[in-house]
Amino acid sequence: MNTLLRLHCIILGFAALMLLNACDSTPENRMVGTLERDRIELTVESNEPIVDMLVTDGEQVEQGQLLVQQDTTRHLARLERSRAERDQAAARLAELVRGPREEDIAQGRAEVRAAEALSSNARANLEREQALFDRGLGEAQSLDLRQSSFDDAQARLEGRRQALERLLNGTTTQELDQAEAALRALNATIHLAELDLERLSVRAPVNGLVDRVIYEVGERPAPGTAIAIMLDPLQSFARIYVPAPLRAQMTPGRTVLVRIDGIEPALEGTVRWVSADASFTPYFALTEHDRSRLAYLAEIDLPAAMQLPSGLPLEVSLR
Repeated sequence: MNTLLRLHCIILGFAALMLLNACDSTPENRMVGTLERDRIELTVESNEPIVDMLVTDGEQVEQGQLLVQQDTTRHLARLERSRAERDQAAARLAELVRGPREEDIAQGRAEVRAAEALSSNARANLEREQALFDRGLGEAQSLDLRQSSFDDAQARLEGRRQALERLLNGTTTQELDQAEAALRALNATIHLAELDLERLSVRAPVNGLVDRVIYEVGERPAPGTAIAIMLDPLQSFARIYVPAPLRAQMTPGRTVLVRIDGIEPALEGTVRWVSADASFTPYFALTEHDRSRLAYLAEIDLPAAMQLPSGLPLEVSLR
């Protein structure tokens, strides 16, 4: 009798344990996580060395505050060279717009008169040599030499006349267009050099907290490297893990209740993102029992928690 009673108690205990396990397997309407801030990576665009680090880890900064300064020597020299080339192009354009000077035109006319005199003299020499040759008193070689001198004088005269004509007509439209385009190109080069110089000074994009400074004075970071991490206090959110049974109910835009340790009452939050991929255990070839162990990373906006420090543990429940 005692043996049967003992066996009956064992069976009842086993049944109670099974019932408890079945109850434990029921998914809860709670998800846990921590309070986080949006991280802002401050990167550099140049590999110039850092000459000044003006903040430390954990320091509160304001938007526009200078945080890190890189060496500006090289970029200042490039900017000065571009400005000098711009000034040269502007002077050339002004010269073309003004047109030729009166002194240049007078010089051109004088050169034409001199070329005309040389041509007239060469013509007279050629005619005398031709007359001697026709009477049999001259040589063919001398005649050829006079002819060559006359042709050269005529060519020089034509060149002087064309140069004078160019001065009298002034600057062409095409020359002005080329000069204006060259000036615009150099202005763009200066603007780019000024931007490069400005970005050697890394400033805070928003009011926030410097979470970590990665580089120190004297180091030369590679372009595109993050040199400091900031936390945006206006972008607080809860990072939680959603159990698989609750995944279908956690959709972007849904309102949930967030309870933070030491803070009363519970805060309202809005689901902004839920991962499409599970964070724990493989997602393939899962049994019905294993599927319940999947968890999905999610983020919930919490505007009311922007004064609270990051890292606080919290609990989220569906409304």
